[in-house]
Amino acid sequence: MRAAPIAALALVLTGCAMTTARLGSNAAVATAPEAQAMAADSLAELVKLYPPAISRLAIDASASDDVFGHALTDGLRKRGYAVVEGSRKAKADPSAVPLRYVVDQPMTGYYRVMLRVGEQSLTRGYTTEGGVAPSAGWALNLSGASEQLVERATRPDLPGDAEQVQAEVAAVNAGLVGPAVVAVVDTPEPVYQPSAPASRVTIVVPPAKLGRPAASPAGWRVQFAAFRTDRTARSYWRSLVQKKPALAALKPRFPRSSRGVVFVQAGPYRTVAFAKRVCGGLNANACIVVKA
Repeated sequence: MRAAPIAALALVLTGCAMTTARLGSNAAVATAPEAQAMAADSLAELVKLYPPAISRLAIDASASDDVFGHALTDGLRKRGYAVVEGSRKAKADPSAVPLRYVVDQPMTGYYRVMLRVGEQSLTRGYTTEGGVAPSAGWALNLSGASEQLVERATRPDLPGDAEQVQAEVAAVNAGLVGPAVVAVVDTPEPVYQPSAPASRVTIVVPPAKLGRPAASPAGWRVQFAAFRTDRTARSYWRSLVQKKPALAALKPRFPRSSRGVVFVQAGPYRTVAFAKRVCGGLNANACIVVKA
Protein backbone atom coordinates (compact mmCIF):
# COMPACT_ATOMS: atom_id res chain seq x y z
CA MET A 1 0.00 0.00 0.00
CA ARG A 2 2.94 2.34 0.55
CA ALA A 3 4.32 2.00 -2.97
CA ALA A 4 1.85 4.42 -4.59
CA PRO A 5 2.40 7.40 -2.26
CA ILE A 6 6.14 6.80 -2.29
CA ALA A 7 6.22 6.77 -6.09
CA ALA A 8 4.13 9.93 -6.17
CA LEU A 9 6.52 11.63 -3.75
CA ALA A 10 9.48 10.73 -5.98
CA LEU A 11 7.86 12.35 -9.00
CA VAL A 12 6.68 15.46 -7.16
CA LEU A 13 10.11 16.17 -5.69
CA THR A 14 12.09 15.40 -8.85
CA GLY A 15 11.96 18.90 -10.27
CA CYS A 16 13.42 20.75 -7.28
CA ALA A 17 15.83 18.24 -5.80
CA MET A 18 18.56 18.63 -8.41
CA THR A 19 18.82 22.34 -7.63
CA THR A 20 18.32 22.38 -3.85
CA ALA A 21 20.70 19.55 -2.92
CA ARG A 22 24.46 19.80 -3.38
CA LEU A 23 25.32 17.27 -6.03
CA GLY A 24 26.66 14.05 -4.55
CA SER A 25 26.77 15.40 -1.02
CA ASN A 26 23.90 13.32 0.37
CA ALA A 27 25.00 9.94 -0.98
CA ALA A 28 26.45 9.03 2.43
CA VAL A 29 22.91 8.57 3.82
CA ALA A 30 22.91 5.02 2.40
CA THR A 31 25.05 2.18 3.71
CA ALA A 32 27.82 0.89 1.46
CA PRO A 33 25.91 -2.20 0.20
CA GLU A 34 22.78 -0.09 -0.45
CA ALA A 35 24.75 2.59 -2.27
CA GLN A 36 26.52 -0.01 -4.42
CA ALA A 37 23.23 -1.70 -5.31
CA MET A 38 21.62 1.60 -6.31
CA ALA A 39 24.73 2.57 -8.31
CA ALA A 40 24.57 -0.74 -10.21
CA ASP A 41 20.89 -0.15 -10.95
CA SER A 42 21.64 3.40 -12.11
CA LEU A 43 24.45 2.13 -14.34
CA ALA A 44 22.09 -0.31 -16.05
CA GLU A 45 19.74 2.54 -17.00
CA LEU A 46 22.60 4.78 -18.15
CA VAL A 47 23.96 2.03 -20.40
CA LYS A 48 20.53 1.65 -22.00
CA LEU A 49 20.19 5.37 -22.73
CA TYR A 50 23.79 6.40 -23.46
CA PRO A 51 25.80 3.76 -25.40
CA PRO A 52 29.33 3.44 -23.96
CA ALA A 53 31.10 3.50 -27.33
CA ILE A 54 29.81 6.97 -28.21
CA SER A 55 29.44 8.60 -24.78
CA ARG A 56 32.04 10.71 -23.01
CA LEU A 57 30.98 11.72 -19.49
CA ALA A 58 32.41 14.31 -17.09
CA ILE A 59 32.09 13.69 -13.33
CA ASP A 60 33.08 16.18 -10.65
CA ALA A 61 35.41 14.12 -8.46
CA SER A 62 35.13 16.52 -5.52
CA ALA A 63 31.33 16.10 -5.46
CA SER A 64 31.40 12.32 -6.02
CA ASP A 65 33.74 11.19 -3.25
CA ASP A 66 31.40 8.62 -1.69
CA VAL A 67 30.50 4.94 -2.11
CA PHE A 68 27.78 5.62 -4.68
CA GLY A 69 30.00 7.93 -6.73
CA HIS A 70 32.98 5.56 -6.66
CA ALA A 71 30.82 2.55 -7.60
CA LEU A 72 29.13 4.46 -10.43
CA THR A 73 32.41 5.84 -11.84
CA ASP A 74 34.12 2.44 -11.65
CA GLY A 75 31.13 0.76 -13.28
CA LEU A 76 31.06 3.28 -16.11
CA ARG A 77 34.74 2.70 -16.87
CA LYS A 78 34.33 -1.07 -16.80
CA ARG A 79 31.50 -0.79 -19.31
CA GLY A 80 33.75 1.14 -21.70
CA TYR A 81 32.76 4.76 -21.06
CA ALA A 82 35.26 7.57 -21.39
CA VAL A 83 35.00 9.16 -17.94
CA VAL A 84 36.60 12.55 -17.31
CA GLU A 85 37.09 13.37 -13.64
CA GLY A 86 37.58 17.02 -12.80
CA SER A 87 36.74 19.52 -10.08
CA ARG A 88 34.58 22.58 -9.86
CA LYS A 89 37.66 24.78 -10.18
CA ALA A 90 38.99 22.98 -13.25
CA LYS A 91 38.05 24.05 -16.77
CA ALA A 92 35.22 21.95 -18.15
CA ASP A 93 35.92 19.52 -20.99
CA PRO A 94 33.64 20.69 -23.85
CA SER A 95 33.64 17.23 -25.44
CA ALA A 96 32.23 15.50 -22.32
CA VAL A 97 28.61 15.52 -21.15
CA PRO A 98 28.30 16.47 -17.46
CA LEU A 99 26.99 13.67 -15.22
CA ARG A 100 25.74 14.67 -11.76
CA TYR A 101 23.74 12.86 -9.12
CA VAL A 102 21.96 13.27 -5.81
CA VAL A 103 21.16 10.43 -3.41
CA ASP A 104 18.96 11.53 -0.53
CA GLN A 105 16.48 10.18 2.02
CA PRO A 106 13.28 12.27 1.98
CA MET A 107 11.61 9.92 4.48
CA THR A 108 12.54 7.02 6.76
CA GLY A 109 12.98 3.75 4.90
CA TYR A 110 13.13 5.44 1.51
CA TYR A 111 15.99 6.58 -0.75
CA ARG A 112 15.86 8.59 -3.94
CA VAL A 113 18.47 8.61 -6.69
CA MET A 114 18.51 11.52 -9.13
CA LEU A 115 20.85 11.54 -12.11
CA ARG A 116 21.35 14.42 -14.50
CA VAL A 117 23.11 13.80 -17.81
CA GLY A 118 23.45 17.05 -19.70
CA GLU A 119 19.94 18.50 -19.82
CA GLN A 120 18.13 15.20 -19.18
CA SER A 121 17.27 13.79 -15.74
CA LEU A 122 16.50 10.33 -14.35
CA THR A 123 14.88 9.72 -10.95
CA ARG A 124 14.04 6.55 -9.05
CA GLY A 125 12.92 5.77 -5.53
CA TYR A 126 13.99 2.78 -3.41
CA THR A 127 12.57 1.22 -0.26
CA THR A 128 14.73 -0.47 2.39
CA GLU A 129 12.26 -3.03 3.71
CA GLY A 130 13.97 -6.41 3.44
CA GLY A 131 16.86 -4.88 1.48
CA VAL A 132 17.03 -1.96 -0.92
CA ALA A 133 14.59 -2.35 -3.84
CA PRO A 134 12.92 0.01 -6.35
CA SER A 135 9.60 1.45 -5.20
CA ALA A 136 8.75 2.64 -8.72
CA GLY A 137 10.13 2.74 -12.23
CA TRP A 138 12.63 5.29 -13.52
CA ALA A 139 11.05 8.70 -14.16
CA LEU A 140 12.82 10.15 -17.19
CA ASN A 141 12.58 13.83 -18.05
CA LEU A 142 13.74 13.98 -21.66
CA SER A 143 13.19 17.67 -22.26
CA GLY A 144 14.86 18.61 -25.54
CA ALA A 145 16.12 15.05 -26.03
CA SER A 146 17.14 13.80 -29.44
CA GLU A 147 15.03 11.33 -31.38
CA GLN A 148 17.68 8.66 -30.80
CA LEU A 149 17.63 9.13 -27.02
CA VAL A 150 13.84 8.92 -26.82
CA GLU A 151 13.92 5.77 -28.95
CA ARG A 152 16.45 4.16 -26.61
CA ALA A 153 14.35 5.13 -23.58
CA THR A 154 11.32 3.30 -24.93
CA ARG A 155 13.13 0.33 -26.45
CA PRO A 156 11.95 -3.04 -25.07
CA ASP A 157 14.48 -5.15 -23.18
CA LEU A 158 16.28 -7.58 -25.46
CA PRO A 159 17.23 -11.22 -24.76
CA GLY A 160 20.31 -11.81 -22.63
CA ASP A 161 22.58 -12.59 -25.58
CA ALA A 162 21.17 -9.93 -27.93
CA GLU A 163 24.30 -7.78 -27.59
CA GLN A 164 26.52 -10.68 -28.59
CA VAL A 165 24.26 -11.60 -31.52
CA GLN A 166 24.25 -8.02 -32.78
CA ALA A 167 28.07 -7.89 -32.57
CA GLU A 168 28.30 -11.14 -34.51
CA VAL A 169 25.93 -9.89 -37.20
CA ALA A 170 28.08 -6.77 -37.55
CA ALA A 171 31.16 -8.93 -38.08
CA VAL A 172 29.31 -10.98 -40.71
CA ASN A 173 28.11 -7.83 -42.49
CA ALA A 174 31.69 -6.56 -42.55
CA GLY A 175 32.77 -9.71 -44.36
CA LEU A 176 35.04 -10.85 -41.52
CA VAL A 177 33.13 -14.09 -40.79
CA GLY A 178 31.01 -16.36 -42.95
CA PRO A 179 27.23 -16.03 -42.51
CA ALA A 180 26.82 -19.70 -41.65
CA VAL A 181 28.43 -19.33 -38.23
CA VAL A 182 25.90 -16.94 -36.70
CA ALA A 183 22.21 -17.37 -36.02
CA VAL A 184 20.28 -14.11 -36.36
CA VAL A 185 17.37 -13.46 -33.97
CA ASP A 186 14.51 -11.05 -34.50
CA THR A 187 14.18 -8.22 -32.00
CA PRO A 188 10.99 -6.26 -31.25
CA GLU A 189 10.48 -2.87 -32.84
CA PRO A 190 10.64 0.26 -30.63
CA VAL A 191 7.27 1.24 -29.23
CA TYR A 192 7.87 4.97 -29.71
CA GLN A 193 9.28 6.58 -32.84
CA PRO A 194 8.85 10.39 -32.89
CA SER A 195 9.19 12.19 -36.21
CA ALA A 196 11.16 15.07 -34.66
CA PRO A 197 13.28 15.69 -31.53
CA ALA A 198 11.07 15.90 -28.44
CA SER A 199 10.61 19.27 -26.78
CA ARG A 200 9.48 17.71 -23.52
CA VAL A 201 8.91 14.04 -22.84
CA THR A 202 8.47 12.44 -19.41
CA ILE A 203 8.49 8.66 -19.32
CA VAL A 204 8.02 6.37 -16.33
CA VAL A 205 9.77 3.07 -16.92
CA PRO A 206 8.10 0.09 -15.14
CA PRO A 207 9.98 -1.08 -12.04
CA ALA A 208 12.00 -4.26 -11.91
CA LYS A 209 13.44 -6.26 -9.05
CA LEU A 210 16.76 -4.88 -7.90
CA GLY A 211 19.70 -7.19 -7.44
CA ARG A 212 21.59 -9.41 -9.81
CA PRO A 213 19.91 -9.49 -13.21
CA ALA A 214 19.23 -12.74 -14.98
CA ALA A 215 22.53 -14.27 -15.98
CA SER A 216 23.54 -13.46 -19.54
CA PRO A 217 26.60 -14.78 -21.31
CA ALA A 218 29.55 -12.40 -20.97
CA GLY A 219 31.07 -13.77 -24.15
CA TRP A 220 34.48 -13.12 -25.69
CA ARG A 221 36.17 -10.08 -27.19
CA VAL A 222 39.02 -9.49 -29.60
CA GLN A 223 41.80 -7.32 -28.17
CA PHE A 224 44.24 -5.26 -30.20
CA ALA A 225 46.42 -3.27 -27.79
CA ALA A 226 46.72 -1.63 -24.35
CA PHE A 227 47.62 1.94 -23.42
CA ARG A 228 48.11 4.18 -20.41
CA THR A 229 45.30 6.62 -21.26
CA ASP A 230 41.80 6.39 -22.70
CA ARG A 231 42.57 9.17 -25.18
CA THR A 232 45.54 7.26 -26.63
CA ALA A 233 43.50 4.06 -26.84
CA ARG A 234 40.70 5.77 -28.78
CA SER A 235 43.21 7.47 -31.09
CA TYR A 236 44.76 4.06 -31.79
CA TRP A 237 41.32 2.64 -32.64
CA ARG A 238 40.71 5.42 -35.15
CA SER A 239 44.06 4.68 -36.77
CA LEU A 240 43.13 0.98 -37.00
CA VAL A 241 39.85 1.84 -38.72
CA GLN A 242 41.72 3.98 -41.27
CA LYS A 243 44.06 1.08 -42.04
CA LYS A 244 41.32 -1.60 -41.94
CA PRO A 245 37.93 -0.06 -42.82
CA ALA A 246 36.17 -3.34 -41.95
CA LEU A 247 36.79 -2.52 -38.29
CA ALA A 248 34.29 0.34 -38.51
CA ALA A 249 31.46 -2.23 -38.36
CA LEU A 250 32.63 -3.55 -35.00
CA LYS A 251 31.68 -2.14 -31.62
CA PRO A 252 34.84 -0.82 -29.92
CA ARG A 253 35.36 -1.24 -26.18
CA PHE A 254 37.87 0.59 -23.98
CA PRO A 255 37.80 -1.12 -20.55
CA ARG A 256 40.23 0.00 -17.87
CA SER A 257 42.03 -2.50 -15.63
CA SER A 258 42.52 -2.09 -11.88
CA ARG A 259 46.06 -0.90 -12.66
CA GLY A 260 44.82 1.85 -14.95
CA VAL A 261 45.66 0.18 -18.26
CA VAL A 262 43.14 0.90 -21.05
CA PHE A 263 42.53 -1.93 -23.52
CA VAL A 264 41.34 -1.62 -27.12
CA GLN A 265 38.78 -4.35 -27.74
CA ALA A 266 35.75 -5.23 -29.90
CA GLY A 267 32.82 -7.53 -29.31
CA PRO A 268 31.51 -9.34 -27.32
CA TYR A 269 30.82 -12.59 -29.14
CA ARG A 270 29.11 -15.67 -27.76
CA THR A 271 31.93 -18.16 -28.34
CA VAL A 272 35.70 -18.13 -28.37
CA ALA A 273 35.59 -19.82 -31.79
CA PHE A 274 33.67 -16.91 -33.30
CA ALA A 275 36.06 -14.38 -31.76
CA LYS A 276 39.00 -16.27 -33.27
CA ARG A 277 37.29 -16.15 -36.67
CA VAL A 278 36.99 -12.38 -36.34
CA CYS A 279 40.72 -12.12 -35.63
CA GLY A 280 41.41 -14.38 -38.59
CA GLY A 281 39.21 -12.30 -40.86
CA LEU A 282 41.09 -9.16 -39.85
CA ASN A 283 44.50 -10.75 -40.49
CA ALA A 284 45.79 -8.74 -37.54
CA ASN A 285 48.97 -10.05 -35.91
CA ALA A 286 48.25 -8.22 -32.64
CA CYS A 287 44.68 -9.53 -32.36
CA ILE A 288 44.06 -11.87 -29.41
CA VAL A 289 40.91 -13.31 -27.84
CA VAL A 290 40.04 -12.43 -24.23
CA LYS A 291 37.13 -13.11 -21.88
CA ALA A 292 34.60 -10.26 -21.85
